[in-house]
Amino acid sequence: MNAPKFLGHASAGIATALLAIAMTATPALADSSAAGTKHASKTATASKWWTWGTLRSGDCQQTNGRITLYSNGTGDFSADTLTYQTHTQDVWHASFSFTTPSGTRVLTVGPLNSPGMSDGNPPPVYHWYRTFTYDSALYGAISAVSQSYSC
Repeated sequence: MNAPKFLGHASAGIATALLAIAMTATPALADSSAAGTKHASKTATASKWWTWGTLRSGDCQQTNGRITLYSNGTGDFSADTLTYQTHTQDVWHASFSFTTPSGTRVLTVGPLNSPGMSDGNPPPVYHWYRTFTYDSALYGAISAVSQSYSC
């Protein structure tokens, strides 16, 4: 019996247990991953995610950075950014290098760019979200990611 058909016929108790396990996984820092599962309709899509704390570049700051890879070959990145001293639309540029457990780079994504930002007192926070696609055959090999950034 294949996995999608099994999940489509799984009982509500099993589905609830799987969802509870996925929701209790703690996201990891960018140099390690925590795997979770998201459910879309009757088929399951596995996911891996990584997070970053506060990053700074020039007059800019990123917080709440999170990148997620889905086993179906899609991914997304979201973050909050701001600038402290510019009126000329600063932009946060982020690129990501995904590696295997042995450190071999297998995927690069980006640059993913924030909206143009201006300062204020206090500086406004710009929440943004970007999606991307990649070769889903790489999903199982990826274990870590690093973010390169500038502003």
